[in-house]
Amino acid sequence: MAAALTGSRTGPGESWPTTPSLLLLLFFLPPTQVAATAHRHPASEEVAFSRDVGRTPPSPACGQRHVQGKILGGVDALETKWPWQASVHYAGFHICGGSIVDEYWILSAAHCFDRNKNIKAFDIYVGLVDLKVAGNHTQWFEVNRVIIHPTYGLYHPIGGDIALVQLKTRIVFSDSVLPICIAPPDLTLSNLSCWATGWGYISRQGDTSNKLQEVRLPLIPWQLCQLLYGQTDILPDMLCAGNFRNMKTACEGDSGGPLVCEFDRTWVQIGIVSWGQGCAYPMYPTVFARVSFFSKWIHHHIENTPLPLQPLPALSSTLGAIISVLMTSLAVLSML
Repeated sequence: MAAALTGSRTGPGESWPTTPSLLLLLFFLPPTQVAATAHRHPASEEVAFSRDVGRTPPSPACGQRHVQGKILGGVDALETKWPWQASVHYAGFHICGGSIVDEYWILSAAHCFDRNKNIKAFDIYVGLVDLKVAGNHTQWFEVNRVIIHPTYGLYHPIGGDIALVQLKTRIVFSDSVLPICIAPPDLTLSNLSCWATGWGYISRQGDTSNKLQEVRLPLIPWQLCQLLYGQTDILPDMLCAGNFRNMKTACEGDSGGPLVCEFDRTWVQIGIVSWGQGCAYPMYPTVFARVSFFSKWIHHHIENTPLPLQPLPALSSTLGAIISVLMTSLAVLSML
């Protein structure tokens, strides 16, 4: 059965119509060329990838990373290469990926936040490459609220698989921590290779890596993905990507992570890792939530959701720690 790529939730589809001959045909398809067309209305061209959500002070431009160049998939990612990457932890363990879309907001998959989970047990990390070692730009956040798309699970077990996570405090942006642009509704993709990142399994045997992994995944035509998984399982709010030749795909633990593409030196998120056959069947593509399908919903909630209440006076974590130590010292002295 197909599974949500957290490795703990089963997904749609009892049987698959794909024949060995079809998989053989896919293997011999010519390599996908890197090309993209973005059709936008003239009035919206200048703001297609903007993040004008009325926040102050202004945030840095989205999709602008400071490390250029690409490395073919299945290798460790550089610290500043994917600055929008986030890690979703539950009860102290990494369970899903995510992406920074605003100073208070993380985009992830809805199935990472099942109703039986306690929101207070979630933590979000940004500026993180190694799950075991915090870097110079690593930041930790508590979750203020999680907004699940209303169609999640309504028409399909993992349809509408998108969630917005509001943090309790603001992200501090740097070269290693930056937001990604959200694909606009009228973005058209054609013969495009994009990149997925995450900390999921790295082999069929379930081997894992604490280092952030990256893989280049060509987009798979929607109709072909329907042939592979079944017409009732692939909905308009989904897209598929995978590398049939090199057997590269997203795996369990990658759920919620971003699928991003570069347009004129601006990186845009077009997908969220949702479900698939996982590492056990790498000949099947990964199914992503199609970000452009949900972009209006994303911007609506970012613009209209109240900011979390901030403690007064606002103290930095360093200053707060110093005051805590001083108060403890005074309490000890008063007891002498």
